[in-house]
Amino acid sequence: MTMKFENFQDVGCEEKNLGTGKVTPLQSILRNICSGTCLFLISLGFSFLLLVVVCVIGSQNSQLRRDLVTLRTTFSNITSHTEADIQTLTSQGHSLQETIKFLKVQVEDHRQELQTARSLNEKVVSLESTFEKKEEEFKADQSDMVLQIKELEKDLRSLTCELAHVKSNGSVKTCCPLNWVEHKGSCYWFSQSGKSWSQADRYCQLENAHLVVVNSMEEQKFLQDHMGQVVNWMGLTDQNGPWRWVDGTDYDKGFKNWSPLQPDNWHGHGLGGGEDCAHFTWDGRWNDDVCERLYHWVCETELGKAS
Repeated sequence: MTMKFENFQDVGCEEKNLGTGKVTPLQSILRNICSGTCLFLISLGFSFLLLVVVCVIGSQNSQLRRDLVTLRTTFSNITSHTEADIQTLTSQGHSLQETIKFLKVQVEDHRQELQTARSLNEKVVSLESTFEKKEEEFKADQSDMVLQIKELEKDLRSLTCELAHVKSNGSVKTCCPLNWVEHKGSCYWFSQSGKSWSQADRYCQLENAHLVVVNSMEEQKFLQDHMGQVVNWMGLTDQNGPWRWVDGTDYDKGFKNWSPLQPDNWHGHGLGGGEDCAHFTWDGRWNDDVCERLYHWVCETELGKAS
């Protein structure tokens, strides 16, 4: 290739010489020297460039080898970790399978226990039903027995009163009905529920008695001891005129124990009308109130009459 380039340069020089018609020997030598130097420099440049390319390619090849080694190492580490994870997961899978088997056994055991519990529950329900029936039968029998006992008590009370009557040679009756309290020749019955004044009065009449009539402070104290701090109706009313006792006792000349400023026949309660019936307050003193209020009450009858 160099020879061709030199020939090319010679041809060019000859053409120029032919064009000018004058070429000196010095110029010819310089041209030869110049053309040889240029070719050398060009060859040197190409060689340097080729060396640089080779160096770059060698460097890149070395980097690629290092990267490849790194990738191989990384891949090897990943592979080893992956195998370890796979082994761990496999071990955990076996453990889970064992756990599942164990749980299945427990579920089956619990299922059998549940079936047994259901069977026991059915038996318990059956026993409860039987017990309820027996309890109802027992209550019915108990109710009959209570009635019989009351009849026996009534007969015993009658016999006791007759015996006392015989012992006294027929001069006096000495006993009160069951659950009645005897005091100074009278029998008293203290209620445990509430009624209006008229209902309470009617109840006492059905018991061959009347709402209590208070004749003295001594009787007042006796009643307070048995009533406690509970409001109770008494047999005193002014529904049909002035105040009067239900047994006809003279109110004006008899014993009184009203609270201060009572009776006042107050109309401000909003229940209609005034206050026409008397009752014991929590401290035992008397007060007038609406007859329709529900209070406890006390019945009273003579001892001989009660017997």
